[in-house]
Amino acid sequence: MTDKPLKVAIIGTGMIAVAGHIPAWQEIKTDADIVGVADILADRAQLVAQKFAIPNAYGDWRRMLRELKPDIVSVCTPNAYHKEQTIAAMRSGAHVLCEKPAATSRADAAEMFDAAQAAGRVLLIGQSVRFTNKARAAKELVASGALGEIYYAETQIMRRRGVPTWGQFHQKEHSGGGPVYDLGVHVIDFLFWLMGNPRARSVSGVTYTKLANRDERLLTSPADSGAPAGVLTPRAYDRREFNVEDMAAAFIRLEGGAAVAFKTSWASNVPENSFSMTLLGAEGGLSMDPLILSTNMGPLQVNVSPQVPEERKVDFPGQYDEVKHLVRVIRGQEELLVKREEVLNVMAVLDALYKSAAEGREVALE
Repeated sequence: MTDKPLKVAIIGTGMIAVAGHIPAWQEIKTDADIVGVADILADRAQLVAQKFAIPNAYGDWRRMLRELKPDIVSVCTPNAYHKEQTIAAMRSGAHVLCEKPAATSRADAAEMFDAAQAAGRVLLIGQSVRFTNKARAAKELVASGALGEIYYAETQIMRRRGVPTWGQFHQKEHSGGGPVYDLGVHVIDFLFWLMGNPRARSVSGVTYTKLANRDERLLTSPADSGAPAGVLTPRAYDRREFNVEDMAAAFIRLEGGAAVAFKTSWASNVPENSFSMTLLGAEGGLSMDPLILSTNMGPLQVNVSPQVPEERKVDFPGQYDEVKHLVRVIRGQEELLVKREEVLNVMAVLDALYKSAAEGREVALE
């Protein structure tokens, strides 16, 4: 493959495309050139194309694939549409960067990877947390053996009142689920990546909808719900459409005896929005945000605070390195960081969490 810029097309022009994918692709102009955007709302596609000086805007993503024949497609649509659009893009000859979660089930995600293999294309699922400086530092510490055998971990990502109100996150028919798919997939993927992709044996999960479908008349902002710079083209929001969970929790048993406790929310009565992760190992423990290694040094107990390079000052820093990584993978310069077996392992856990919550019992995984 030559080193000329790869043609990039964007399907979906909502917040994550406008604040993440488009500026990230436009930063690497020598490697990538955005040739078109598509959205089911043609006027929105046109507005985004004008704002970012993108030459083509479409109301039909299939037509865009046919006419522009892109080398890479960023899929930035609601979760329920990832599978169809990703597979179609790869069959048209494009490599794909698909936003997380890969799909709304493990089975659909597996079909996407099967299609990538059949087409000889690269499929990168956008687990952008892995591409941050702090995540890389944590991975290095775990890989060094500083923790020893990891036998227990906890992770949470909680919002007080942070329901995304600009799109279709809150509608099951479009997104498949709520904060489990929006936030939880990030922290479970990150945790399992640190732990070496352990297989889950069983999941006991619960989901709740207690707050987000109520008219509380609270003052909130887009930043509270994950859109720090606001939203260019928000959709009118109606709380009566809310039919996914606003909070979920799970206990996950892993092969080898390790276990994970997890919780996430868009709306819960906690003091503030928060993220935390703790891994307990036989030789040391690791905590995130701030990153601290807790271990012993001779007869002394010590906490080590690694000096991690600051993240770049953008809303979604992981996506900037994510797109660079995809280009290098396509050109044979790097190995794909987010692998099929890792994505399917996480999706199996999410499937089991929802099944466990629906049936009120622990669910064993094959």
